[in-house]
Amino acid sequence: MLGSNEAQQERQSRDLRKLDLNLLIVFETVYKTGSVSEAARVLGMTQPTVSNALARLRDHFCDQLFVRRDRSMKPTARARALLPPVKEALTALRRGLSLETDFDLITADRRFRLLLHDFSVPSVLPPIIKALDDAQSSCSVEVITPDWSRPHEALTNGDADIMLDISLHDQPGVTLEPLMDGEAVCVVREAHPTIGHALSPEQFAENGHAVVEKEMRLHLPTARLVMAAGLERRVVAVVPNAASLTVTIATTNLIAIVPRRYAELVAPIYRLRILPVPFDYPKTKIFLGWATERADDPGLQWLRGVIRATFAA
Repeated sequence: MLGSNEAQQERQSRDLRKLDLNLLIVFETVYKTGSVSEAARVLGMTQPTVSNALARLRDHFCDQLFVRRDRSMKPTARARALLPPVKEALTALRRGLSLETDFDLITADRRFRLLLHDFSVPSVLPPIIKALDDAQSSCSVEVITPDWSRPHEALTNGDADIMLDISLHDQPGVTLEPLMDGEAVCVVREAHPTIGHALSPEQFAENGHAVVEKEMRLHLPTARLVMAAGLERRVVAVVPNAASLTVTIATTNLIAIVPRRYAELVAPIYRLRILPVPFDYPKTKIFLGWATERADDPGLQWLRGVIRATFAA
């Protein structure tokens, strides 16, 4: 005889088998996003269509499933109990479909959305673009600027497919794979009047600096490491992104701290000089991240392979 928990799971499984697959996808997405309008956006549906699907789910399970509280849709106890079997059913289906369908770059038509730090764009984007262009693929790629306070949420709510980031701890629902060790360097223009092929701590403190905007800057350890070294950094310019930072350094006598890989790509173009940071700046682990439940997506497997090959070269 089944125990109470097993009996409940068996009833839930029978209930799920009676449902349209699309309703389960709507349930999962509303649960993730906490919003009917956001679920509609993620699924590419109209809001009335999602609302109608939610009404059918409520009628089927004789439960509200989600109630509006604090400007979001909160799951009821019944919805929380349904989530595991729903996720299990959808994951098994997606895995089964992906095993039967290889990704064909020539015939595929989708947009890959990458969550990238500005400094990663010159490394990551060109190899992907070349592969798409060489195959004359209908696929495209879009770079999304992270919300630095919650960079991993875009993966779990479906806004992004892949992420490159600095991360020191696991995130629920996200797989993080160590990709490379990032090293920081200083850059100045080649014709800098006082800085040659070496940079002393005194020169670092005496000369002005350009930095990226506060939100991105707080995501990086630079300010903390400068302070730990007992140095001061006189910030003269705050710019919105890495491209603006590079142009600023190329056209002024300011200093900037950037990742070495980025510096090596842009220095020949902008005539910049790459110099060691004049204090202890430990290497930083860079991670490749994706939503765990989408690990078997053939398109994302291809995309991860291109990125791995890029950083292994």
